[in-house]
Amino acid sequence: MIADVTGVVLAGGASSRFGSNKALAVHDGRPLISHAVETLEALFASRLLVTNAPEAYGFLDWPTEGDHYQGAGPLAGIHSALAVINTPYAFITGCDMPFLSIRLIRLLVELASAGDWDVVVPCPGGRPEPLYGVYHRRCLPTIEASLNRDERKVGLVFKVLRVRRVEEDELLAVLSDLTTFLNVNRPADLPSL
Repeated sequence: MIADVTGVVLAGGASSRFGSNKALAVHDGRPLISHAVETLEALFASRLLVTNAPEAYGFLDWPTEGDHYQGAGPLAGIHSALAVINTPYAFITGCDMPFLSIRLIRLLVELASAGDWDVVVPCPGGRPEPLYGVYHRRCLPTIEASLNRDERKVGLVFKVLRVRRVEEDELLAVLSDLTTFLNVNRPADLPSL
């Protein structure tokens, strides 16, 4: 178990493209969120679910925290997690990623602690995946300042933090393909997974 990192799942989105709470949609016989939760339970002793509807997730038996900035998207979820964790780092992912890779998460954590980065984020196809990243608690003031300016894009925060981008060639050194980055946005995405 990784001791100095909290495993965090964000389940605060509106699921507007999905039409209902996608975290609870059934994939492979279980709620979609269960796939991410089980992966993080195998890695992290400390865990947190960021949600504004904790009653919907009692079956997970995880500690929960609500958004401190309502309606401000994933950046608000990252902020809420970093504001309450007791570890230096958090690995943060969304509830809609059923194929998280333990090998890749371990690599991201190793890079974060070895390089003393603010953020370590994979970049398949050259684009950062902010909800598959490791964040240091010291990011909190920068994220909070961005939210106070009503700037909600994670990419804007990355411009002022020390970000270690893990490029596709590095990813494919530990992964056989990029399936781990598939996520669910619409009900039609479920059968194709």
